[in-house]
Amino acid sequence: MDLHTLLQRAQNLTNEAKADCELPPVERTLQQVLQATNELHARVTQTGGKEIQAHILLGSKGVDLPKLNQKLEALSARKTFEPLDVVKADTDVCTFLKTERENAILSVIEDTNKNISDSVSKQKWATMNSVWNEEKTRLLDALVAPSQNFIDLQRLPEPTILNQHCQPRSYLDGMELLYAQEIRQYNELLLKGSNRPNLVQKFAQLSSSFRDPQLTDMWTLLACVTQVTEPLNCDPVKTRQQRPEFVAHAKSYLERRYKLYMSSQAGGCSSSSQLVLAYVCHRFSPQQTIGLVDTVGGKPLWPLVYYGLRCGSTATAVTFLREAGASHDDFAQLIEDRNAGESNSRIESQLRLQYANKIRNSTDAYKKAVYCILLGCDVNEVHGEVAKTIDDFLWIRLSMLRPGDAVGYGQLQTLILDKYGEKYFNASQQPYLYFQTLALTGQFEASIEFMARRDSTRVHAVHMAIALHELGMLGGARSVSQPLLSIDIVDPQPLRRLNLSRLIRHYVQRFERTDTTEALHYYYTLRCLRDPKGRNMFLTCVCDLVVDSGVLDTSRFDLIFGPRQAEVDQDEVTGGLFHQFDCPEFDTRTMAGVVAEELASRGNFEMAVRLYEMAGRYNLALKHLSILLAQVVQLPTVEGSLRARLEPEAERFSRLLASDSIEVEPKMRCSFVLLKDLLIFFNYFHEGILDAALEQLQRTRLMPSTSDDVELCLANVKRLSGEVIKVVPDVIVAAMEITHKQYKKLKADGNVGALEQREVQSLRERAKALSNMAATMPYRLPYDTNRRLMQLELVMH
Repeated sequence: MDLHTLLQRAQNLTNEAKADCELPPVERTLQQVLQATNELHARVTQTGGKEIQAHILLGSKGVDLPKLNQKLEALSARKTFEPLDVVKADTDVCTFLKTERENAILSVIEDTNKNISDSVSKQKWATMNSVWNEEKTRLLDALVAPSQNFIDLQRLPEPTILNQHCQPRSYLDGMELLYAQEIRQYNELLLKGSNRPNLVQKFAQLSSSFRDPQLTDMWTLLACVTQVTEPLNCDPVKTRQQRPEFVAHAKSYLERRYKLYMSSQAGGCSSSSQLVLAYVCHRFSPQQTIGLVDTVGGKPLWPLVYYGLRCGSTATAVTFLREAGASHDDFAQLIEDRNAGESNSRIESQLRLQYANKIRNSTDAYKKAVYCILLGCDVNEVHGEVAKTIDDFLWIRLSMLRPGDAVGYGQLQTLILDKYGEKYFNASQQPYLYFQTLALTGQFEASIEFMARRDSTRVHAVHMAIALHELGMLGGARSVSQPLLSIDIVDPQPLRRLNLSRLIRHYVQRFERTDTTEALHYYYTLRCLRDPKGRNMFLTCVCDLVVDSGVLDTSRFDLIFGPRQAEVDQDEVTGGLFHQFDCPEFDTRTMAGVVAEELASRGNFEMAVRLYEMAGRYNLALKHLSILLAQVVQLPTVEGSLRARLEPEAERFSRLLASDSIEVEPKMRCSFVLLKDLLIFFNYFHEGILDAALEQLQRTRLMPSTSDDVELCLANVKRLSGEVIKVVPDVIVAAMEITHKQYKKLKADGNVGALEQREVQSLRERAKALSNMAATMPYRLPYDTNRRLMQLELVMH
């Protein structure tokens, strides 16, 4: 079929359509048909097959899906959950009443929403709290509950291939040992009552042996800026801002350093004036003098004056000014007056006016710098053309400060610490530069904390803090529980406070187990501080060292506190490591009492007994020994068990009580003596020596032999302490066991004589008396005890 035939058929169909219906004719070209087909195809491919099926399904039910979509899109839930605003009422009465009604409804809705939200929040937190309490209960239930059965973890011997007398390897390197030796020598001088040396100066001398120029410069700097003639009797943080010595010493240190630098650049000069002249000649070429005004002897005047002041030689600066002519006499006079500590307000006013009118816009940067340094003009000027290094910048800013200018000093400190900070100085790569900048501006605490963050410099930071603390120049934290570096709102900004206790304890904990002597000397530097409980921090640190570091075996115990006097001859008593720190404020007995209290609070009664005895607190020693004995007195002796370890202690205290070497309360003495007798009784009982056990039990007067003795024994039991009462059920059972064994032995012999009959009757009477006593005890006995007593009594009857 050709195109011509196709066109004719299309025209015929068009004519037939016009004749059959009255629809308006639609004429489309082939291009329009193609475009409509593409649009329909694109629409179908975008919506997908599922949407087409939805159209067909809903269309068969008479639902117009496009119109339904438009209605749904018109709906908006945005305003439904928005806060409801109260509508202002109009002046019309009906409208006013309607508005009031609607506003009341809105208020109720808003209050209801708020109450529902609060209720849901409360229920949520209550549920979370309940769930957490259940979880805590489950965790606690998983632990071993307390009982009368004492859990004994035996210390079994372990073979070792090491020498028993081998000393542990020290964790201190060579540099740390040198520091520790200086601390030890310093403490020994203090304990002897000798004059206190300057610890900063001692460390500065020691630093020369480190063969590290940067460390030597650090200690030299610290020794220079802390040369205060009068001690700081009050808070060092507040006093530091008002003492001009810190600024003067920092400025002097920078001047001496620069003079050495000038000598290295233009050496061979015998006097300061020749050195300054040679340095300026070396520094400035003829092209570099362009813009510099005023000359003397063919050399630029103001660079000569500046570098004369910069190296600390004010006389040299005055000499050059005098040589420059009479026009500079006022400036020379100003420098001389400043050196003499005098003030000439007339000259200062004239020079300030001259600076404001002429010098401020001068092309001579050195002249502007000298005016600003001496007159304090434009304190925020950087003087970048003159100050090429941070040392130059600090020297210029320190030179602008007047004596006692706490505000200006604080602004300089804030500029260095807060505005510039570690990032500006690239402190991670140049730690010594940042430390020197902070130390020169009197911010010792911040500089030490920065050095303490680095492993390579922490040892120096610790000893700098100790040295400054001993000089009374370290701003310590208000409480030892505060962070390492803290801010006190009452202190001048931006000064910080350093927690010396936290710094030293963090440093010492690495080697306190291997180098105990050195650790004690470091802790002794905290003797003037107090913990939150008011205890001496030295005692607290040593207590934690003994308790937390595993120093609880006998050998380490003797190392710290020395052997107990009763274990050695009186003439051979030697103190432990702590003995060297005995002083009027505390001694070994005091320390032993502190450690004993801590051990007792943690449940380690066995070692607490030894320490309470050493502290002379015998009542507490016997009390805790009695508590331990009450837990194990009824058990058989096993080698290495707690009972086996307590027997020598009980014998020891028995000898002390018998010799009247110690004084204790009568009630405590009676309880201990009774437990000691019961210890002997159970030893006989477990060894099968029944007659001796029964005889020992009769001495205690706790168990009846006949029914007539029950009342007396009950009265004795009621007077017992809580520790001894816990043992009474086991004593009753043991007494009944002895009676039963004696009864069985008589029955096994087969003799039925009168004597044997009386003995059997006596045993039955004793068993009945024991049962009656158990039934009339002032508290309920355990079920197993009652059941065992009933079984034995029934067997005997």
